[in-house]
Amino acid sequence: MLQDERLGNTRLWICRLDLLAGPATGNKWFKLLPNLRYAQSQGIRRVASFGGVWSNHLDALARAGAAFGLSTVGFVRGYADQPLTPMLRDARAQGMELVFLSRSDYRRRNDPQFLASLCSQYPETYWVPEGGSNCQGVAGCRLLGEELGEELGKLAVSNQIDKVALACGTGGSLAGIAQGLAECGAAKAVGYAVLKPGDFLREAVREYQQQAGGVRDNWSIVTDYHGGGYARCGPELQQFIEDFYLRHKIPLDPLYTGKLMWGLFQDIALGKYAGEGVLALHTGGLQGLRGYPDLLANLTEMGFQGL
Repeated sequence: MLQDERLGNTRLWICRLDLLAGPATGNKWFKLLPNLRYAQSQGIRRVASFGGVWSNHLDALARAGAAFGLSTVGFVRGYADQPLTPMLRDARAQGMELVFLSRSDYRRRNDPQFLASLCSQYPETYWVPEGGSNCQGVAGCRLLGEELGEELGKLAVSNQIDKVALACGTGGSLAGIAQGLAECGAAKAVGYAVLKPGDFLREAVREYQQQAGGVRDNWSIVTDYHGGGYARCGPELQQFIEDFYLRHKIPLDPLYTGKLMWGLFQDIALGKYAGEGVLALHTGGLQGLRGYPDLLANLTEMGFQGL
């Protein structure tokens, strides 16, 4: 249990999915594993997806694809004449083919006609949506939710945990984890939206659950702590991440888990979890710190050596 005077009578634990061993860490591994297995079962040898120049999803796909012996293609929002980010260099080193799309083309990534044109250029390819949220990805996160529920049932703290909190991007992880927790009759799930506006996520989570076994009512979404939108990291959020590392030696990324913990601590201060136990999921994504050199430099000065 985390020791921090700011928690008051709220009990807080952190599940470090970022420490899992494997080609990809955090929730991305649970979303990608069933997708890659499905591709292999269909005899497909190439997997493609979409993401930005610092995308945790593309980074994980490149690593996991290489481990599975699959070729990968990343359609990147950006321009080929710009220097590659360290993440893109890593992805290319893992064998990923990088295809750059203009911002206008990237906005069409879910348009059936545009996708059809890409499919004609890359036949016999298995397509994973941006973020890895589809039926297979949700099913993988459902298994994670079931494992969490089962493990909590073995621990003395199981009856002390009321909520499982996680960062919420596209909604697939929340949808699956909530389903898994419901199977075990365990704690309710709370997703902290990292996108602005995050209200669309409620319908997205319902749709994902409907496609993957049925809607559950054991989850909610908080939309107040996106920090200005995806990939935005203002001074207040950066200061929180640095202070959190100084206190607990647990690194947070500014895109996902940093916003989760930042939001949690503010809600705890408001009394929203008074007397409750909360398990926060650290879903990885620390490579994204490389896109924030000042923050990374400050954490490194404090002893962080994780990259």
